[in-house]
Amino acid sequence: MRGNLRRCVRSREHPARVTIPAVTTDRRDFIRRAALAAAAASGIDATEALAQAGGRAPSPATGGTVAAGSVRPAPVGARALDPVLLRALGEAILPEMLGEAGRVSAVAAFATWLARYTPVAEEMHGYGDAEITFTPSDPAPGWNAQLAGLDLLARRKHRRGFARLGVPLRRTIVATQVGRAGGSRLPSNPLAAPHVAVALLAHWAASSEATDLAYGARIMKGACRLLSETSRPPLPLAAAGEA
Repeated sequence: MRGNLRRCVRSREHPARVTIPAVTTDRRDFIRRAALAAAAASGIDATEALAQAGGRAPSPATGGTVAAGSVRPAPVGARALDPVLLRALGEAILPEMLGEAGRVSAVAAFATWLARYTPVAEEMHGYGDAEITFTPSDPAPGWNAQLAGLDLLARRKHRRGFARLGVPLRRTIVATQVGRAGGSRLPSNPLAAPHVAVALLAHWAASSEATDLAYGARIMKGACRLLSETSRPPLPLAAAGEA
């Protein structure tokens, strides 16, 4: 199983349609269902989410992730998404194995990354390159509109706001909207996502926490380690928590 997962992380060429998962606390079920099926209607699959866990994430200025454990409050007045709707979305699409605290942390990391993102900033380029490229424009207005669309659809269909619906109904609403947005794969960069739900899932899937959960070990992707520790295998998550 572990070998299959590692091959999955190294490769992004294994599309497999998924469905909305049931509640589970089993790690193997998490690995198999990590992509959640909020994006199932658009063909986004679990192997794509796990593939992101093995990829290198760029800096926040160019669309990279912010680790959940390093989240700092966004500055006052920074661009932001509706916090109630965003949290309700995270509860519906992020893996249940994370638990409530883990999902809240992942949503906060996504919101902080967005607050720090610099739209239309000059990107890094090689010496002598003739073309200068820039980061994409601010995604917040479009993502807020999509969150509002989820809320409006929930009120039209169920006479209650999106955040007041149970998780199964929220997933149905999300799957409908994501399917209309198009796209068939989970992008490596949240900025390339066709819908805010896909962007949130992509941001989490590229995080160090997702890698650790996928491998069941404290790999701590992107963290600096002492040279003396490089020959030691990562501790299992349970053992790391007991230490």
